[in-house]
Amino acid sequence: MKLQTKIIFQIGRLETNSHYIKNLNENFLFHFENGGILKDNHKNIFKSKIKKILNNKTDIIITSGAVSAGKYDYIPSVVKTFKLSDYFKSVAIRPGKPILFAKIKSNQKAIFGLPGNPMSSAACFRFFVIPYIANTLGLSTERPIRGILKNSFIKKKKFTRFAKSKLSTTKDGKIEIEILKGQESFRVKSFIKSNIWALLPAGKSKFKKGR
Repeated sequence: MKLQTKIIFQIGRLETNSHYIKNLNENFLFHFENGGILKDNHKNIFKSKIKKILNNKTDIIITSGAVSAGKYDYIPSVVKTFKLSDYFKSVAIRPGKPILFAKIKSNQKAIFGLPGNPMSSAACFRFFVIPYIANTLGLSTERPIRGILKNSFIKKKKFTRFAKSKLSTTKDGKIEIEILKGQESFRVKSFIKSNIWALLPAGKSKFKKGR
């Protein structure tokens, strides 16, 4: 069984995130269909696309961009025009704070509104969309891997932080995690170098080397 996933992007004239998500299609149980680019003035077009999707086999709708609080960030206002059974907007995480999730009440189609910055979009897909897909398909719950930090890191206390990192093992089998430089949500180079996300929980700001 594969979930039918429709991707609609709204990031002005640029499309940067569909290539990453499309590549994931080869590793996870979902069929990817790229809905193309929506521009800043395409609010009504976006709403009409949602209405059409309600009558087809698509299970999940994912947008990238236009979910914050700017003049052209129309995804939340359009989504809230539909009758919803579930809805949340913004989570205390970084990157990815503006994320949106909703379910259409009539047929329980899920909508994920991902932020437009590449790393915000990637992190939200990894920690929200993929667990949703796994749960829907009845897959076992993912278990975290614990490791020793190779370098210290400081973050804001109130946020859970997803950090681009590199996992390695020592000769005696210990797992070590290096949090890479370039953690800004627009920086892609550090993401390419990484092989894991380090999850640093809220409630703590300083993470020391060796712990």
